[in-house]
Amino acid sequence: MTLDQCLNLDNAAAMELYSQHLNKYMLQVFDILGLRDIDIASAQGAEITLGSGRKILDFSGGFGVLGLGHNHPRIIAAERRCHDEKVIDCIKIAPHKLQGALAYNISRMLPEPLDVSFLAVSGAEANEAAMKLAERVQTPKGKTKFLCMQGAFHGKTHGALSLTTATDVQTGFLLGVPKENMIYAEFGNIESVREAIERETRGKGNRIIAGIVETIRGTSCETPPPGYLEEFVRICREADILTIFDEIKVGMGRTGQFCAFQHSEAVPDIVTMGKTLGGGKREMAAMVTSQALWDKAYGNKNDCNLHSSSFSGMGESCAVAIETLNILEGERLIERAGRIGEHLKAGLARLKVKYPNTIVELRGKGCFQAVRLNFGEELAAKLVDIRTNPLFVTYQTVLIGALTRELFERHSILAHFQPGAREVLHLMPPYIVDEAQVDRLVDALDDILGRGIADATVRFVAKNIKRVFG
Repeated sequence: MTLDQCLNLDNAAAMELYSQHLNKYMLQVFDILGLRDIDIASAQGAEITLGSGRKILDFSGGFGVLGLGHNHPRIIAAERRCHDEKVIDCIKIAPHKLQGALAYNISRMLPEPLDVSFLAVSGAEANEAAMKLAERVQTPKGKTKFLCMQGAFHGKTHGALSLTTATDVQTGFLLGVPKENMIYAEFGNIESVREAIERETRGKGNRIIAGIVETIRGTSCETPPPGYLEEFVRICREADILTIFDEIKVGMGRTGQFCAFQHSEAVPDIVTMGKTLGGGKREMAAMVTSQALWDKAYGNKNDCNLHSSSFSGMGESCAVAIETLNILEGERLIERAGRIGEHLKAGLARLKVKYPNTIVELRGKGCFQAVRLNFGEELAAKLVDIRTNPLFVTYQTVLIGALTRELFERHSILAHFQPGAREVLHLMPPYIVDEAQVDRLVDALDDILGRGIADATVRFVAKNIKRVFG
């Protein structure tokens, strides 16, 4: 098929190819949520335009990728300039000037001594780089274990998978870091961290390489209590444990600071970031550390290339990331994310007062907000018996699925939830949304909750009747 043929495929033909040659089971999930036949024609800013002309407000945010929204004009201009000037993308036997420039710009956004970057193409790859750097520094001391939080999500590649317990994604895989090399603590509970380190230290000396923590939990949108990150760093450093902050989902300005940890006084040894760094158009992530740690891990001509990646620092991707950082600064989008987040939180707070039995808790910061819901599972149990059908894992899946489908079908709004927290509705608008668009989301939730979740659930089950009872 030519590119022209591919771009002009009608939706039915495109979905048939998706089913036959990509992932037919994922297509079934999209179908359940009413998104199989979304037929996207174009996207700009916070809106997606369908082939029918219908406009969809995107509050799913690419799960964090779309901080600048879809097709930001300055990002497109940066790509076009690279094309026009025939900027080299791939050079492996010589340095690329845009790589050093991007790493410099990243360092300007972070506190000292975080000023040396490894450029990656995904958050999982950035976390893998962080793990390997920490291992190079610490394993000569006899250290062999990682401390991570129960229910964390750090990626699905083999090494990062060992740290990921938010959902059951480890089953059936050989883990890159065996389970006996993992130590777990409770997120947000500094005493649990302290106890985990003490248990490992008793009688044999500390063997923990590094402690890794999400500064805000990506799956459940939980923020740690005040002082937690500072104390986490202090305790780890006293025990000669390196600290890694995972900012993949919540960094790049989403919370109203460049990184979420910058709301505190804590500074980790290593930080990872990604998603919005690619401007919504490129695959780009980074691991950032100090020169001192980099030197300990890779500080000579023989070892300097022990960790590398084929697509690390492609020229046009670096150009886009450079422009992304300049957009965040020049258009003051980081401050805007904080301000829009406060407006969203205020609207959700009004709904919590209005629906106290349904909205249990509001979570998040800036342009990463979440609503924890109490649907009343007995309602779903009356409508569908999940014991006889494997389609719906839990009643919460039915209920949150009904809510997200109602947002899309009745109100043309995209939101999402995570398998590890099916009672939590995630809202991740791009930083460029305006207050009227936020109000539209709040009004839509008000309408759905006002109708009652039973109405949404009946409609959802009816849409999926063959799957439920077939």
